[in-house]
Amino acid sequence: MDNSSTFKRAFVTARYTSQRIPQFKGNPLIEALPPTMTDEDVTTALMLTPEFDSAQREWETCERLMMLGSLANFMVPFARHHALARSLDTLIRTGYVGRIPRTTEHTEIFQQIYENQKAGISFRQSSTTLSAQLSSALLGPSGTGKSTSVGRYLAHFPPVIYHPELCFYQIPYLHVEMPSDGSSVKGLAYGILRKIDELIPEANYYHEYAIKGRPGAEMLMQSVARVMNMHLVGLLVCDEVQNLANSFKGAEIVMTELVSACNALKVPILFIGTNKATKVLSLDFRQARRSSGHGFEPWLNLPEYVPENEVNDWEEFLDVLWRYQWTKKPVLLDDQLAGAMYYYSQGVIDLAIKLFVSAQARAMADGSETISAELIADVYKCEFQLLHPMVDALRNNDYEALANFSDIAPLQLDDILQYYLAKIQSKGSAVHRIRPGDDTFVPRVAATLESMGYDSETALTAAQTVESAGTASNMTEGVKQAIASLTVPRRVSRGKMSAPAAQSAVDFSARPNDYRRAVQEARASGTSKLQKLKELGMAPHLEEVLELAG
Repeated sequence: MDNSSTFKRAFVTARYTSQRIPQFKGNPLIEALPPTMTDEDVTTALMLTPEFDSAQREWETCERLMMLGSLANFMVPFARHHALARSLDTLIRTGYVGRIPRTTEHTEIFQQIYENQKAGISFRQSSTTLSAQLSSALLGPSGTGKSTSVGRYLAHFPPVIYHPELCFYQIPYLHVEMPSDGSSVKGLAYGILRKIDELIPEANYYHEYAIKGRPGAEMLMQSVARVMNMHLVGLLVCDEVQNLANSFKGAEIVMTELVSACNALKVPILFIGTNKATKVLSLDFRQARRSSGHGFEPWLNLPEYVPENEVNDWEEFLDVLWRYQWTKKPVLLDDQLAGAMYYYSQGVIDLAIKLFVSAQARAMADGSETISAELIADVYKCEFQLLHPMVDALRNNDYEALANFSDIAPLQLDDILQYYLAKIQSKGSAVHRIRPGDDTFVPRVAATLESMGYDSETALTAAQTVESAGTASNMTEGVKQAIASLTVPRRVSRGKMSAPAAQSAVDFSARPNDYRRAVQEARASGTSKLQKLKELGMAPHLEEVLELAG
């Protein structure tokens, strides 16, 4: 027995709701759908924030890193999310008008597919125009939340609805990726068949139509069309359209075949892609999209400033995100921090979240346990190097250049957190057993503080204080307690400034033992940071480092 069906998504049995809109009345495909969501419903459905309690800041570091991972799906809905939800809902419902199953119109589609197949006519040969019915495209730079938002909204529709009286399974939406080679009609057909196999109980369409007889591309697309019509797909979402740009000649064939097939089936299409996708969306399709009234404005990065009478989505997003600090010494969001976050993320939601997570993870790893504008800048410089060209292009409003960076994938959040977890664990393994009362506790804590820029007398006093308190569970915790006793929080005035200004706004000359003084003076004099550290006596000797590590 084939057990693959046990892993398929569960379907729901249709329950019909009478419709008020005249063209929707009496259509079981529409009557079986959930009701249209209000703006309040959309906000509730799309808003996703982790469970948070300030007491979590006292948890073990590995646990706090796991909590940072819960920001991977963080989402704050904006006005464009509501517009997207309304358009998707309209596309699905309007696309079902005139497609009632077991009617003459529905049967005629099967008949036309059959006759074309018998005559050896492909979809692109039988279609005279690419005026995709009720279809649209959602384009914008990577990381702006296009695919995530579409998937999150469509999730409120059942993936499959079973109609017992009519004895068929309805698929309200089908989300597939365009073939990565950009030139394969077969690749697209395979993806659609596999996706339908995942959804429909006992289905094995991929083996039936793609494996048996090894059909050519045109015949395979005819079979795909028959299966899509059989299950009355309401909306076809084609993601990663920029993949087609890898083969422009092949892309034209794929696009023509796909759009023509969906025209014949009367299935709306939503194309999702980066700016690079504009190269493969045909002129005819763009004109059809504009005339259909279902077009979307490009999903660009969020602007830092907006007119006074408009809602600032970036500020709302950052205000909500900033609540989720698992560092032991959280900081209020001020203009320096907000400026740094925008300067280094340029309003790209995905990048901003990962920058915020990475800054917290770094603060946990180095024991500072707090976020600063300087830390954000250093994290971006060291850990997001591959994204610098893309961010620079956004900063310069060079959207044409962005097409060249569409294949650059941001760091994965799991990779970031695993890196810091391994770093913390490797540190802790050598010193985890050293606690107050151990003969080496005070000198080791003092040596660590000296390597961070504190003078020897201050470091020794702080280490002895922690030793006397006796509350540190290990040397790492002892260093954190010592730093906490030596660090005096700075009050920062809220004044608008860019992130570079935020970096230079603090004068470290009054802090003779602060290593950031060396960094600041090195920038001002044009010398290397290492040389300046040596001049100021802040670079520990190799022997001291080896002794500390031992």
